[in-house]
Amino acid sequence: MANYAPSTRARIADLVTGMRVERTAALVTAATVDLFTISGGRVLLTGLLGEISVKIAATATTLRILSTTTDATAVLTYMSAVSADITGMDPGRMFTLPTAVGSALTISTGSSAADFSTASEWVLKTGALQLLGSAAPASGTIKWSAWYIPLDTGASMVAA
Repeated sequence: MANYAPSTRARIADLVTGMRVERTAALVTAATVDLFTISGGRVLLTGLLGEISVKIAATATTLRILSTTTDATAVLTYMSAVSADITGMDPGRMFTLPTAVGSALTISTGSSAADFSTASEWVLKTGALQLLGSAAPASGTIKWSAWYIPLDTGASMVAA
């Protein structure tokens, strides 16, 4: 089998899964935080992955993913229900969007694998993909990755 240059492998992945956007690890807060910003038109969100970087400690904490548009008919859409408590989860545990719309985030059972293929795909309008934490734990950071396909000319998603 031929070996492909990293740039070729990245373009093949873009075609299959969508373009990847990375957000650096950030503290979990008890407020709505923009993870990614969508501009220039609609995008198809093909995947979302969160991974704990620093252990979530001391305070009961749940997570919820939502989308807010900035167009004339701005609406807040909850993309997941409230997750299970993530307190005490070690680095490496992962979160993905649920299979069923309106269900809780899927949380990996360990730190070596997470189911990515069964999540619903979402059409997102210009605005923000957001995280809502129920508390601000004493410590704990999560890094996020999103995969998307532009649906409109000029549409893009970037880390907030």
